[in-house]
Amino acid sequence: MAQINKLCLGCMCEKTTDGPCEQCGYREDTPYLPSYLAPGTVLNDRYVTGKLLSYNGEGATYIAYDKATDTKVTIKEYMPDTLCNRKKGDPSIIVEQNQMPLYKTYLQEFIELNKALMKSRTLTHIQTVLDIFPENNTAYVVFEYVVGISLKTYLSNCSGELTWDRVKELFPPILTTLGLVHNAGIIHRGISPQTILVTEKNELKLIDFQISAGRTNNTEIACEMYNGFAAPEQYSSAEWQGAWTDVYGIAAVLYRALTGCAPVEAVSRMGNDTCPEPMAINRNIPSHVSKVLMNGLKLNTEARIQSINELVTKLFEQPKFNTAETDAIKPAPVPVKRVEPSYERLETEPKKAKKKDGVSTTAIVITIIICVAVVTAFSIAIGIFASSDFGTNSSDPNYYSVPETEDTTSVVIQTLPPMTDETSSGVNSVAPDDTTYVVPNFVGRIFTSVQENQNYSFLKITATYKFDDKVAAGLVIKQNIDPDTEVKNGKEIELIVSKGPASVELPEFEGMTVEQYTGILSQKNIKFNTVPQPDDKHEPNMVIKCSKKVGEKINVEKSEKVTVYYAVKDNSSSKPAQSETESE
Repeated sequence: MAQINKLCLGCMCEKTTDGPCEQCGYREDTPYLPSYLAPGTVLNDRYVTGKLLSYNGEGATYIAYDKATDTKVTIKEYMPDTLCNRKKGDPSIIVEQNQMPLYKTYLQEFIELNKALMKSRTLTHIQTVLDIFPENNTAYVVFEYVVGISLKTYLSNCSGELTWDRVKELFPPILTTLGLVHNAGIIHRGISPQTILVTEKNELKLIDFQISAGRTNNTEIACEMYNGFAAPEQYSSAEWQGAWTDVYGIAAVLYRALTGCAPVEAVSRMGNDTCPEPMAINRNIPSHVSKVLMNGLKLNTEARIQSINELVTKLFEQPKFNTAETDAIKPAPVPVKRVEPSYERLETEPKKAKKKDGVSTTAIVITIIICVAVVTAFSIAIGIFASSDFGTNSSDPNYYSVPETEDTTSVVIQTLPPMTDETSSGVNSVAPDDTTYVVPNFVGRIFTSVQENQNYSFLKITATYKFDDKVAAGLVIKQNIDPDTEVKNGKEIELIVSKGPASVELPEFEGMTVEQYTGILSQKNIKFNTVPQPDDKHEPNMVIKCSKKVGEKINVEKSEKVTVYYAVKDNSSSKPAQSETESE
């Protein structure tokens, strides 16, 4: 048992001397961002938090120490900084009053997502969820501490790229796991070399799942996407997302691993697709693999490969193996419910068939077919497993309650169907029948959740945005068809959606970088200029001051602009150019 007062809060190793940590060099007097937990904060009377590892629009991740098990862990804190804030030294989160409904709804989605991951703790190729508990007016998720490096770093250490034979050894287990995650109704939306770890056992592990709003542009919280790996539908909150979104992400990762460079960013490809085929960059990539990856990277969601099962089947099945016997047992290219098979067979069998010049393709094909057969046979088990419930450590049964609306299905994590030919240019696909349906009451619900709910596919949903001082941004204010009205399939309905208040208070900037602060301004619809200013008292890129006082009202409806000044070194030879960014 480590002595808590001797723990290094930078790496959670026990220190033997005073001063900087011998392992990582962390000092106890290291400054920290005031918006996040102070190192040394104890959560749930059990976990000692250390330094901040990362943060995004959904929240923050810390290294931590579990006193009960005497192990390192990581802890993710739900803290969407566009909806709430924290005073330095006080662990409790303060939610902006007009953002409370959104805060609670996203909190519920955060909890449900991680409860679903907790139920999938037997999957060895995703980071395991160990605990979920409420505290400080928010929720925390405890994860296993994974010793390893990011795939991005791993690729850099491998001269930038991998051979196809190495990819065939490394990726099948994580592809199988990703298919199982999709069957549980969970979409990652952020698959990239930064969110895949390579462990000490030389295995891949997927980390950093987020709620949908955190990985979709134009939502109420700051969006985190990885250029070249985010699917085109993630750049618009009006587009369908589903398993095919992660197909794009993992195809982009394989593209990067095999070629040494990321695909062209999705938004840059629209209108003039200049993304080269992998084999045009690296002639050693098999032709069929190159073509399959390009099919996984198609901009049109309907033309793209739809499931991980389909992607795996096409990747590891070369034309010469397309015999009548193989076709007879080959799985159909549609999603199937399945449980995770033993990875021992998947990981060792190809090695037994290994030739001097690489892995046997026949062994890979047989392995994939066996895996699909096993998971199909146990599809009922995964349904039962996913339906089981997990308690939390909360003493208040109503802690995780969502805003009071007539229907809370909008926060349920689900896999959505692909778009069809009848899909409108804006949003929901339309069922092909003439049945009469009853219009629900959408007022008070989050518009993006309404869009994602396949129960409303009988409607063509459009939106008009307007400022409203009483309704939080993103919530539906009114609808042009009254609730309980009977309509035919395909009826168009317009929802008025709040853009938030016309005037908002300028948020605190202390301890923030210019990127972090302007991200918050953008989410609050505050337009701004950024101006570099020589300053040796602040770290480079930190915000120094604003043209308006913190707490002063900014009229966003009239596009009132704020100037943000950030520090650069006095001796900087290349002074950054003044930039201007506007919220949409």
